Amino acid sequence: MLQLIIKMNWYVLYVFSNKTNKILPNLNQRKELTAFIPKTEVFHRQAKKKTTKDMFDNYIFVKSDLKQNDFNDLLLSMKDKNDGLIKQLENAEVSALREKEIEFFNNVLDKDNVARVSVGYQEDGKTIITEGPLLHYQDHIVRVMKHHCTAQLDLPFFDRKIILGVELISKN
Repeated sequence: MLQLIIKMNWYVLYVFSNKTNKILPNLNQRKELTAFIPKTEVFHRQAKKKTTKDMFDNYIFVKSDLKQNDFNDLLLSMKDKNDGLIKQLENAEVSALREKEIEFFNNVLDKDNVARVSVGYQEDGKTIITEGPLLHYQDHIVRVMKHHCTAQLDLPFFDRKIILGVELISKN
């Protein structure tokens, strides 16, 4: 059986922080849109617990099979409902994420759009990931903040730092 794969476009919207909870449900009322806020899970060493927080403050991601112009028209038609929407982030005049960026988020986010904490250890100044979403991106880790249990990646995303949770354990 031939399976048709529809390539979804991903768009990123920048919104006022106090309007996020209003705009997100408005977008999700449209059947052609799936809007979400990507989250990152962080391990807290002292409390020995995990919490989630927004990966990027004030950003809403939208998946849709709509092309750029159709998406722009839809946003314009929803202008009154989406008071607080500041702008779309754009790559060379196109706000849809590039394939490499979509691939990254598809790899690190789970079905709940959360990048779970990765687990690893450090050896000779290098972080070795043994499990979790950073497994395929350990070569992109440029800095580990041990106190915050996070790792910063060198992957470009609209000039923002991508920081994901990492729990460092002893090698044994």
